Amino acid sequence: MRIGNFSGFYGDRNDSIAELLDAGVDYLTGDYLAELTMLILRKNQLAGRPAYAAGFVSQLRPVLGRIADQGVKVVCNAGGLDPLGCAQAIRELCADLGVSLTVAAITGDDVLERLPHLIAESGDLLTNLDTAAPFEVPAEDVLAANAYLGAWPIVRALERGADIVICPRVTDASLVIGPAAHHFGWSHDHYNRLAGALWAGHAIECGGQVTGGNYSFFHEEGPLGIPPMPVAEIFDDGTSVITKSVPETGRVSTDTLTAQLLYEVSGPLYYNPDVIGDLRTVRVTQVGDDAVRLSGAVGYAPTPTAKLSVCFEGGYRNSITVGLTGGHLEWKLEWLRAQVDQVLTHADEFDGYRWTVVGPRDPTSGSIDDATALAIITARSSKAEAVGRRAFTGAITQLGVSSIPGCYFVGPPQAERSAAVQWPALVDKARITAVVHMPGQDDVVEWPEVSIAQPVIPIDIPESPRIHETAATVDVSLGDLFGTRSGDKAGLANVGVWARDDRSYAWLLGYLTLERFYELVPDTVGLRIDRHEIPGVRGINFVIHEFLEQGTASSTLVDSQAKGLGEYVASRRIQVPTSLLPNSADAQAGEIAAAAASLGTEQQSAITG
Repeated sequence: MRIGNFSGFYGDRNDSIAELLDAGVDYLTGDYLAELTMLILRKNQLAGRPAYAAGFVSQLRPVLGRIADQGVKVVCNAGGLDPLGCAQAIRELCADLGVSLTVAAITGDDVLERLPHLIAESGDLLTNLDTAAPFEVPAEDVLAANAYLGAWPIVRALERGADIVICPRVTDASLVIGPAAHHFGWSHDHYNRLAGALWAGHAIECGGQVTGGNYSFFHEEGPLGIPPMPVAEIFDDGTSVITKSVPETGRVSTDTLTAQLLYEVSGPLYYNPDVIGDLRTVRVTQVGDDAVRLSGAVGYAPTPTAKLSVCFEGGYRNSITVGLTGGHLEWKLEWLRAQVDQVLTHADEFDGYRWTVVGPRDPTSGSIDDATALAIITARSSKAEAVGRRAFTGAITQLGVSSIPGCYFVGPPQAERSAAVQWPALVDKARITAVVHMPGQDDVVEWPEVSIAQPVIPIDIPESPRIHETAATVDVSLGDLFGTRSGDKAGLANVGVWARDDRSYAWLLGYLTLERFYELVPDTVGLRIDRHEIPGVRGINFVIHEFLEQGTASSTLVDSQAKGLGEYVASRRIQVPTSLLPNSADAQAGEIAAAAASLGTEQQSAITG
């Protein structure tokens, strides 16, 4: 079966569905619900606007007839906080266009109204997954509370004949696991197959990020254009081949796939409500131009809990950007900071306060842009007036003609914006019930009974060899030899680093220790970091706790989703053995040995096959 993903976030390309229909797929999936999106939809709901991804309905209009004619099924989480409303809007669109399609909606994730009861009964299950802090927020301050549903409600909807399945908050990978489990008739305890579909879903969930977007080695590929949407060809045994919808642009390689597999994960165990995937077991193999096989996935029985994402009021934040041009940058910053400290007499009351200086590229030669730096001053407070236009941005703007030479502001002083906190927790699955809604029929879907009661015991993975080489070294950027990809989950940031061959990985394991990471990224000093080795993809994953403070909706960081953190790590200068360089004699010898081994395998296969 072929599954194409047409949306990696709310705001992705409008022409992507047509692109995938041209390529030929059996199922279309779309992921709209980043953590921040749920907050946006809740604000829409409070303002009387649609609490679902209304853009999806508009996106369907020009292609709905083709979807019906080609018999393609659609599964997406555009339902947001109102899947029933989204489904009804699509039914009305079908009637308007004269297209006959059965539309299902799934509910059961939204526990906002039941949250006080859950808090009273669940106790420490609602503690923060990242910080272990107790949940002590008044229920009236909570904006949204949604459990992550799994794949089996999607399976039920497809079994009942749905052509379009509108989901609320489900795990991203469930959008792929559900169609695959339905298509092949998998049962809930086919854990290895489900794990294979989980990784295929994780690979394509962010659209162009697996086909050349956000890719460390982009400069080696030549022009990538606009990377197309990905396609996962999934087989009955759970293996898959990841490819793309358009041959002319983008790239699918073991590197682009590895980057995405390391994106927004924590440890090697990837917890999904239907299966736990073990990333250490996954293998990626180039099997053709822009085609990579995902195989070897091992899955374990899921836990009795589901992830619960709670979003609550987090006060207010505001920022102002000051331009600094030419020389004497440090002196200018020192004077500007002193002036701002003088006018912001209440700064010690801020809940968050940060200065970020970007640039300059070249303060003494080149263009004006090259010689320009920007100072971004950001504050967060529980009191709106503390970071409002009068007390914060306006107070700084008043310094304009009395401040540093060449002082200017990028835009007028702005009013405060509301901030929100993302709180990841767990909830007992027994308290969450999914319902599939179809015309004239509502169907309750219970969680499958887990036949394996014992806790997860991961398979034994031999420790990867390490090289502590002290021979001749050369100074390079880490990204010259190793790939990086970073992302966010609530207040966490993760940075995945991977090697492209076994020898480089053996050296990386010995070199890139936790202590070394702190040295390379001094912004993380004082924060808890977990380090995980993932040998199947020659990777190391670093999970940085509280790097994003309390999540992207309240962070004072300019890059509040840690998108650029991986590229920062890639830019760090390191000393590597000359033998790791691509043109070294050792590297060439390794390539010859690998080629010989490959030739021997092919000859042996020919003889025995």
